[in-house]
Amino acid sequence: MAEFISSFTSGFSDLVKEDFPKRIPSVKILNLFDGLIHYQFSGNSRELSKIMYFNNTFFILKTWKGKGLNFPMMVGNIQKEKKYYLINKGTFRVRFSKENQFAKVDKNIARRAEEAVVNNSKLNIDRLNPTTEIWYSIRSQDFAFCGQLISKREFTEKNLNKGELRPEVAYFMCLMSDFNQDSLIAEPFAGYGSIPLQLAKKFHFKKLFISDIDQEKIKMLEDKKNLKDRDDIEISVQNAFELKNIEDKSLDLVITDPPWGFYEDIGDISDFYDKCFNSFKRILKEQGRIVMLSARKEELENLLEVRKDFNLIKSFHTLVNGKKAGLYLIEKTE
Repeated sequence: MAEFISSFTSGFSDLVKEDFPKRIPSVKILNLFDGLIHYQFSGNSRELSKIMYFNNTFFILKTWKGKGLNFPMMVGNIQKEKKYYLINKGTFRVRFSKENQFAKVDKNIARRAEEAVVNNSKLNIDRLNPTTEIWYSIRSQDFAFCGQLISKREFTEKNLNKGELRPEVAYFMCLMSDFNQDSLIAEPFAGYGSIPLQLAKKFHFKKLFISDIDQEKIKMLEDKKNLKDRDDIEISVQNAFELKNIEDKSLDLVITDPPWGFYEDIGDISDFYDKCFNSFKRILKEQGRIVMLSARKEELENLLEVRKDFNLIKSFHTLVNGKKAGLYLIEKTE
């Protein structure tokens, strides 16, 4: 059975471990690291590119474990063995990566790595614009691999508006929420719609309330293909501190990425969060839950310690737009 490795956003290993086998039941997980999963899969490799939270996916030629891993040793091992390449036509280049950073190697080592590919495939060298890449990667977890890059996520930060949430992080937030088809859900800081779009495209619920105080953003969301003309979705301009369109103790879940105060003036962040929780307390059912993303981790965690009406269930920590952020699952306790 062929082996593959896929990378994903750091901090979400537990969610990937739970979700990936549900998406592709035939996979067998071999190793799981922070931001990296190593697995066996015998199906069509194109199915792997449909996993939206995977960044780069590699067809594995060889893996190594242990201390003192280095590129000369790895290239030497590959040279000694006859290898099969999943993509066997076109052009290639060889890249070296150490702890998620591209690394320079001695020209002789790079040449030997290229020769190993040429001798075992119909691929031709193109160091500028190849159709595939062969990676030698050394990880910080005493793990290394040589693999052929078969798919990569083309989406980059350049595709995002300022302050817009990455779609894979929005998807992880939905996974963490653990709701069902009978759930009533609200996203009161919808912004550009990253969370509502993931909910609408990939999940089932009874009712979704989408709102924001920005009329232009709401108008944009009303025209989104996956959101408009749906009886189970209500989109409206609302103040998140009031949410007058939602009845008391009616919701199962609030899932949101409120402003962090980095790109807009929201005043004192602790006071801002306190007002949010007062509003959420009113609309949530008993033991209703909040899934919230925040780069103001200290202020949010301090507030949760003071308030007795909400309990922090669990959290994940990651980087979002280059900032340390936390993803929190919080339960109403009264």
